[in-house]
Amino acid sequence: MNSYSYLDRKNITYLAIGVAVMALVSIFLLSAVSSISNNIVYSLIMISLLCFGVYVKWIHENTLRTLRDTERKLSNAEKEKHFMAYYDEVTKLPNERYIIERINDDLKSDASQKALLVFEVDRFSTIKSSLGTFYTNRLLALIAERLLKKLPHLVIGKLEEDQFLILSAGENDKEAFLILCKQLTELMEKPFCIQHFSLNIALNIGIAYYPEDAKSADDLLKCARFGMYEARNVPEQWAFYEPAMSYVREEQLLLENDLYNAIQNNELFLQYQPQLKLKTKHEISMEALVRWKHPKKGLIAPSDFIPIAEESGLIVPIGKWVLETACRQTKELQETLGHPITVAVNLSLGQLFHENFAEVLRSILKETKLPPKSLQLEITETMTMDKSFLMPILGELKALGITIALDDFGKGYSSLSYLKDLPVDCLKIDRDFVKNITENEHEPLVDLIISMAKHLKLNVVAEGVETMEQFNYLLNSECDAIQGYLISKPSSFETIMKNSKCLKANNLCYETQLEYYSLIKQIFN
Repeated sequence: MNSYSYLDRKNITYLAIGVAVMALVSIFLLSAVSSISNNIVYSLIMISLLCFGVYVKWIHENTLRTLRDTERKLSNAEKEKHFMAYYDEVTKLPNERYIIERINDDLKSDASQKALLVFEVDRFSTIKSSLGTFYTNRLLALIAERLLKKLPHLVIGKLEEDQFLILSAGENDKEAFLILCKQLTELMEKPFCIQHFSLNIALNIGIAYYPEDAKSADDLLKCARFGMYEARNVPEQWAFYEPAMSYVREEQLLLENDLYNAIQNNELFLQYQPQLKLKTKHEISMEALVRWKHPKKGLIAPSDFIPIAEESGLIVPIGKWVLETACRQTKELQETLGHPITVAVNLSLGQLFHENFAEVLRSILKETKLPPKSLQLEITETMTMDKSFLMPILGELKALGITIALDDFGKGYSSLSYLKDLPVDCLKIDRDFVKNITENEHEPLVDLIISMAKHLKLNVVAEGVETMEQFNYLLNSECDAIQGYLISKPSSFETIMKNSKCLKANNLCYETQLEYYSLIKQIFN
């Protein structure tokens, strides 16, 4: 408005000057003797003044139009700036900053009980690594649409990459929130269709209360997240915040920080568990298993630090170290025994889809001088969700001359319709199926997997063999190899190397299957 007022005052000044000039000239001409030349001059002056008036009007209108456009652009920019500051770009939902400020404002005017529910999409990182950002962004947008449509009365917001929240004020008893949790779970049961994919998802839900659990908006959000992290470990996949969760999460964060330095400080090491061949006596195979010896806490179980490594992205450098170490140590064992040895190494999803993984592997094989046929890479069924992404990568790896095994087969998501198209060489039967084998009863799933693998011309390895009943059952089947505590627990490289040197000194020799079994025992025990 100030700009308009200034422009009006400026234009009025121009017009006043023009009118004054015209009046003075008119008085002068009228007082002079009338002549043709004076009339012509007078007419020219009048025309000039008229043109001047039109010009001033044009400037006025053009300037007003420019000012309006500028103000509209500024207004749109302010709205866009506000949206970027307080709303999520993908889902268009209020973001964390908006929710925090809203809670703080509510607390100033009303300190009554409030509850915050935070939930994440389970396995979101796996979906993103498999399908890419386009599909996960579309998935998040569809989740937001479904939430707004089915729960319009609730305050719904969007937090980090895969996290949402629901804010509730007033009386919030646990029973009401349990009902809400069930509603959310049922709401996500229907698959999300994105182009030619149909995605099924589950939620991990955490709930925290104000003022029982936290006294501020930031702490309330933190407590709800702690509950969400705990929900990952419980069958129902929701959890109310408890003070002990803070300690557990803080311990995990400290462990993650220590894991950053584990490689540089030589705290990681490998153990190897043999795979006993049942149909041949000419192959020695083993699986490399990463271990972590913490300087203060001692041995950390893989089940404790591998998920942290995957969540933080540390799995990529750790995985590379495992590959390099396994290839180098296997080559040393081959030279010591003078016999081919195959080593199997687990791959994470982050590793597999990391840029130039095939080139990294090629470089490792060249540097360690391990023959490609001596390396087997193990992938899980969850990695096979998107064949279009996986097939080119597996093709590059197979071109190097390595073999590929599908680990934990039977528990994942592989479809038999395209299993035959995957360039894999081996199926590893999950230990949960093997443990059900008894002396007097067949295990139909094990029989089915072995039969199917043989029709696809794939080798079969059974994991988790711990009893002679399981051993005898698999020995009499078409299973190619077994792995488990019955054969040997994982052994350190130093122990295996020491045993191998002793065997070499005593003339390594095995002619019968029994001698081969004995050899494996002597190397790995």
